[in-house]
Amino acid sequence: MNTTKIDVDFLVIGGGIAGLRAAIEIAPYGSVIVLTKDTLTESSTEYAQGGIAVAISDEDEVRIHYEDTIKAGDGLCREDAVKVMVEEGPKRIHELISWGASFDKTEDTFAFTREAAHSRKRILRARGDSTGREIERTLINRAITLPNISRYDFSFSIDLILEDDRCIGATVLRRDKIF
Repeated sequence: MNTTKIDVDFLVIGGGIAGLRAAIEIAPYGSVIVLTKDTLTESSTEYAQGGIAVAISDEDEVRIHYEDTIKAGDGLCREDAVKVMVEEGPKRIHELISWGASFDKTEDTFAFTREAAHSRKRILRARGDSTGREIERTLINRAITLPNISRYDFSFSIDLILEDDRCIGATVLRRDKIF
């Protein structure tokens, strides 16, 4: 099999919510290739049900969301990670909305629900249990508008190339070709 070398500034392995969001974030800084094992719309993100916990209602506060999460974690949560999640959550939701995401609403506000260990109604949903699909749709639509992002569907990372304990690339199998 012939090997073709492709130079790129950033290689993102995986086209789910984390991979797409990373690609969008780094696109202003160079060329990005997103590898997906199937089509871009086929990832675990599409099947994520339920909703997103976020403190953006008038009856909620980031501090209370933090306390609920720590309590529910029963000592297993990294407090610094929870702090970032609850503080960044509102910004990220507003960002998704600005990119076209649509969350369930009542007449004049979001249709928040209360679940599990949350003491407030703070769960946002999209089309009932299709929250993952809506976020994926939004991120894909955003990513395809950015000229620095390319995607390689049906691509498998079969080896990481390391140099001085740093990943500098990957060997990729795509439709009987190695890159």
